[in-house]
Amino acid sequence: MAAPTAEDAPAGPAQRLAELAEEVPGELGVVLLDPEGGEVAARNADRPFTSASLYKLFLAHAVLDEVDRGTLSLSDTLPELGLTVEQALDVMISWSDNASGAALGRRLGWQEVEAFAHEQGFGATTFDPGTGSEDVVAMTTTPADVADLLDRLRRGELLSGPSTELLLGFLEEQHLDYALSSGFSPDVGFAHKTGLLQDVSHDAGILELGGRDYVVAVLTDGWSDYEESAPWFGEAGREIEASVREDAAAGPLPAAAP
Repeated sequence: MAAPTAEDAPAGPAQRLAELAEEVPGELGVVLLDPEGGEVAARNADRPFTSASLYKLFLAHAVLDEVDRGTLSLSDTLPELGLTVEQALDVMISWSDNASGAALGRRLGWQEVEAFAHEQGFGATTFDPGTGSEDVVAMTTTPADVADLLDRLRRGELLSGPSTELLLGFLEEQHLDYALSSGFSPDVGFAHKTGLLQDVSHDAGILELGGRDYVVAVLTDGWSDYEESAPWFGEAGREIEASVREDAAAGPLPAAAP
């Protein structure tokens, strides 16, 4: 019986990403982090993409930071919506409501939101200071910035304990599960946020498997419409889950000898 060759070996994360990238009409950007924040896989991590609704992750961070500072209250009302700040955050994240995102951005000021993001280390993430409606097209971010935000969120490094729990809860309640979630097995938990415009489709969140949390950010562009990207995201979800299961099975590295 012939010995196994390299071609017979299971595909690793890098090979999986390369194969997935071939099916994206534009570019694919990915960052996958393990429970300790180590990089499992990455591709085009620093390439700017149109943010689509991923901008709402950074906006939620800015809003809740104001809450933590005491300059804004979750019970404050947004008159144009008839919603409290907390209610607007909820529907902005869990339903990707654009009107709530626009109202919260105006409440804080788009220039202030961008400045805050940069101060927090998300230097490649930009906002359109002129945006005052539901048309959000001039904002950019990178897979690395999105993954960094989620990694710091899960560690409790971004916000107070109550604000961290609130935002994680909104992500866990996500109602838009058309992307990576469509390829995950039932035992995979995913607290996440999608982003969708005609030619871009993204999904990013905290993936839980067997008590271990991974961060994944997948950004893509070049699509003709949502229907074109949906099947690809199902396959991407399956491949990312395979990489996570392999990493989880390997377990943590043994401690170095003293």
